[in-house]
Amino acid sequence: MTSAHWNVLLIYAGFSAAATLLALMRRWLEPGGRGESVWRKYPAYIFINLVFIAACWSPPEFHLLTFLLALLGALAAWELARVLVQSPRMFLLPVAAFLLILIAGILDMTSWLKIWLAVFLSAGAVATWVGKPDDYPRHAFALTGCVVYIPLCLAAYLSVQQSDPSGFRAVFLYLVIATNDALAQITGELFGRRKLTPQISPAKTVAGALGGVLFASGMGIALSQSTGLTYLTGGFFGLVLGLAGLTGDLTASIWKRVLGIKNYSGLLGAQGGVLDRFDGLIFAAPVFYLLLVIVP
Repeated sequence: MTSAHWNVLLIYAGFSAAATLLALMRRWLEPGGRGESVWRKYPAYIFINLVFIAACWSPPEFHLLTFLLALLGALAAWELARVLVQSPRMFLLPVAAFLLILIAGILDMTSWLKIWLAVFLSAGAVATWVGKPDDYPRHAFALTGCVVYIPLCLAAYLSVQQSDPSGFRAVFLYLVIATNDALAQITGELFGRRKLTPQISPAKTVAGALGGVLFASGMGIALSQSTGLTYLTGGFFGLVLGLAGLTGDLTASIWKRVLGIKNYSGLLGAQGGVLDRFDGLIFAAPVFYLLLVIVP
């Protein structure tokens, strides 16, 4: 590992320490209060973060990040499909998501889009002919989520990695969103009074959303030099990605309200399902890809 790698790990450790102190403040101010949920998530949260960082920094020819994102996408697609498709054929959707994301890490984007289009049209035809007319809206929802939204967003993440084989851009994206997620919950539990969107996500507060976005911007500034960005650009990217992460979180919450579920699954224990944990990252990946293309 180079000094640049160690600098990023030190920055991550510093933000983790700040998050821990804020969580402890909540525990001291209100023992047994809502802040307890942070500690139940903490060990798995740190472990997942380190796994993602290691995958981003692994040699591109090993395709570890590709496999990790393909697995993540397949599990997220399974969570959607099991609720929406009442048929043994539902397993085809997570399989399609897995294969599409896996192929995205191997082929160039132009070739991949041709394959994605063929899969999408084929899946759309199957969804039209299978089941009763009453099933079509749910099939369309499942098809959009599992074959369009999840694969396209995670393919954009892989394009970010391909644009920077060192992996620092991929780490930038992940840590900014991880910071937004963690600090939004902690600052919301510490300072939150006014609800942000009570009908969509009752637990979210204005203070939590603001805290998450500001800390995400701070992480962007701290990591800017590792990706060749100026401090101003890094902070701007962090701010935009924080807002994108919040949007992805609220989008997934709207889906839960429509489907009538609390969590997508219990695959990640206290963190809920894969979509509960990675909704912000999935939505923010194409936003970061576009930022890198648009902003010089």
